[in-house]
Order: sequence, then C-alpha cells, then structure tokens
Amino acid sequence: MEDSCGMGMAVEMLLHSAVARPRLKDQKFIQFDSMRRLRSVFTSAWESSPRGILEGSTFAMGMSRVTVTSCPTQQRWFSLFIRGAEVRMGYAAQRNLPFGAGVIPRLLEIVKEEINSQSIVLAREYTKLGAAIALALCASLRGPEVFLLDLAGLREHIGLGRDGRLPANPMRAGVGLTAAPHVVVTLLGEFKGELGTRKHQIALASVTMSGIELRWWLEQLVEARRQEGWQTGPAFGDRAGRAALLSEYDGMLLPLLLRIQATDPNLIAPTDDVEKNYSFFRSFRRTATGRARAAGLDESVQTAMNRWRIIEQAKGRRPRFNMVEHYTHARDLMPVTWRYSYVQ
Repeated sequence: MEDSCGMGMAVEMLLHSAVARPRLKDQKFIQFDSMRRLRSVFTSAWESSPRGILEGSTFAMGMSRVTVTSCPTQQRWFSLFIRGAEVRMGYAAQRNLPFGAGVIPRLLEIVKEEINSQSIVLAREYTKLGAAIALALCASLRGPEVFLLDLAGLREHIGLGRDGRLPANPMRAGVGLTAAPHVVVTLLGEFKGELGTRKHQIALASVTMSGIELRWWLEQLVEARRQEGWQTGPAFGDRAGRAALLSEYDGMLLPLLLRIQATDPNLIAPTDDVEKNYSFFRSFRRTATGRARAAGLDESVQTAMNRWRIIEQAKGRRPRFNMVEHYTHARDLMPVTWRYSYVQ
C-alpha cells in the first residue's frame, strides 16, 4: 500500500474543508487558503523526515533552484488537484470599509457627550476610545498597532510642538513644518514585516483639516491614565495595567456607529451592515488612506507613512527596519507624517 500522488492528503483536505469552522461571519465553509495549510504542514514534515533529508539534491534552473523529491504533495497530480480546488472553491472576502465624510467628527462628538454624562470610571473609558479613534485615523494605523502606544513615551514628548505656529500654506511643497503645531506619539511593539528595536516615533498634526483634535485627545488620555495611577506601560490599558484588546474597543465603537446610523442616515446608510463592515482593525486606516489620496498627496507620501515602500523594495525578501527613532528624526519626517495627518 503506497500513496505516491497525494491522494490521501487530498481526501484529508476535502474533509477538512467540509467540517472545519470558518473564520468569516455568515460563511458555512472555510476558505481555500485555510484548507491548503494542511499541504504545507505535510510537506514540511516530509522534508524534515530522514527520507526527505536524503532527497536534498538540487540543481539550478535559471535564477532558482529545483529540488528533486518524491513527496506526494509535490507531484503533478496533486498540483492539478490544488489548482482545481482553488478554481471551484473561489474566495469570499470581508474587508473593513472606510468611513464616509463626516462620520468620524460626529463620532468624536458623541464620545465627548458620553464623557460628560457618564460616571468617572466610564468617562475614562470613553476618553481612551476617543483617543484611539483620533490616533488610528491620523497615524494611519491598523487596530492592533493603535494599542502599541507607549504611555511613558507619550508623556515624555507631549509638550513638544504645543506652541507651534501653522504656516500660511502648509500643504505647499517646500514649506517648513518643524515649527508647526504637532504632537509626538511613541509606538512600541512588533509591526508587520519589521524587525529590530521596537520603538517608533511619529510627529502628527495637533488638529486636522476636518477638526479632529488629536493633541486634545492624547492629553486627555494622559490625564485619564494618571487618574488610574499609571505613568508607564500601555497607554490604552485598564486600571490593573493590562493592555487593551481590539474586541473591547469594537464593543464600544459599534453601538455609537449604530446610533449615528439611526439618527443621521446621510452619514451611514440604513442599508449598511455596521457590524459587518466596520471595525477598529482596518476601517480607520482605510479611511486615512482614502482621504490622503483624495487630498492629492503623492503616492510616495502614502507609502512612506505606511512603511510599504521598504517592504516592496525587499523584492520578496523579509525587510529589516531600524526602528530606533529619536525626536529629531521624527521632526525630519514631518513633511510626510504631518501633512498626511493634517488632511484627515
């Protein structure tokens, strides 16, 4: 008894596709990318086995190297099965949508109303929510990156740029922005595709063109954390010092969006599925990217702000970043980061 073409693994993958629990909401079956992971596991186990190690002979073909192997999941029949499965299964994507114009200013107005009407404890939680919304938009951060804001770094640099003066035409190329009103945020932790010391500073506009008061929200955040007895650690955390979770802020965000949908359908259409389409994970970043594009910012500004250019220049290799950024370096990047946040 021998399986030389991968029939056994093909049957296992089809069974897994039928009984595994899907990750996407309202879907009955898993995606093709989830199903094909079994092939990767099997291939890695084969290559690590004594037989796979003995099959380590390779030869050059153009710019690549080819390995001769008898692994069932690398045979032609199995490759045709994978191709057919992908064509027949297709893909179902559920991406977060960006917010329309006027939604985020209205959202922050409601958060301020909640701060003024709730108890002290709940008011602090809404203060954190408002600061997270403003930061996610202005810094073009994904949801997990928002919660990497470092409280000690924020407190250390919160006074810098407070007394800046706005230039007459800040969006014109060549206008100096180092003296413009700005606030410096410090992020700690692992970023997608980045290696090295986990410290990154960004200088952002204190107030955006749409009236989002980023500095005010961050100063309120520092005060809220001080009242909870914290001066170091995660800026978005609880009274026990535990870092906040994305699901917790989504739980506070979605009811406010539903309130906007019910009271102002011009901002969020009644037919819009709020719980399905919006989340802290990517909605604010997609909104920031769209507004930067609508403002006519050069593509290089957008890629530099989101650190995509270095990943693309790696040409398939894993990029390496020097993440130690001092305040002087953050000011040098202000023509990119300040303008990007200012148009939000």
